Amino acid sequence: QLTTQEVLPPGATLLGVVLSSDKTNISVMSGNHMAHPLLISLADIDMHIHSQSSLHAYLLLALLPITKFTQKNTCIHSLLQDWLMHQALDIVLSPLKTAASVGIMMSDPSGNLCYCFMPLAAWITDTPEESLLAGTSMKASPVTTATAQEFGDAYRH
Repeated sequence: QLTTQEVLPPGATLLGVVLSSDKTNISVMSGNHMAHPLLISLADIDMHIHSQSSLHAYLLLALLPITKFTQKNTCIHSLLQDWLMHQALDIVLSPLKTAASVGIMMSDPSGNLCYCFMPLAAWITDTPEESLLAGTSMKASPVTTATAQEFGDAYRH
């Protein structure tokens, strides 16, 4: 079994990426607008640094939209909201997909060029956003086949 580093071309560097998002209020004074800030960091940064926001281990990558609909009675709002979120993620993360699959040239702090591959190592989020990303409803597990009626039973789904 080969490791990921062994599969890369000679001299290439593996830089795991950590993404984080959480629905938040971005403007209290101008109408209570909500968005999903998408933050990016590197996986090899120590967790003690990641956990302290004052050390700026995460950078804001994008503010993903949260829609508001004018018609209140349609049953496809959540489907359209989820579709919009996935389309926005596809656009924002397309350079990262390229960097993960074919690699990109980046300069190190000394100015030397390095051939880097940047796969997604982790996505930190809460349960509602986990369901949104996985394309499941809140009444189903985003990581198993269990539904709300089966939560807590002894059977492993």
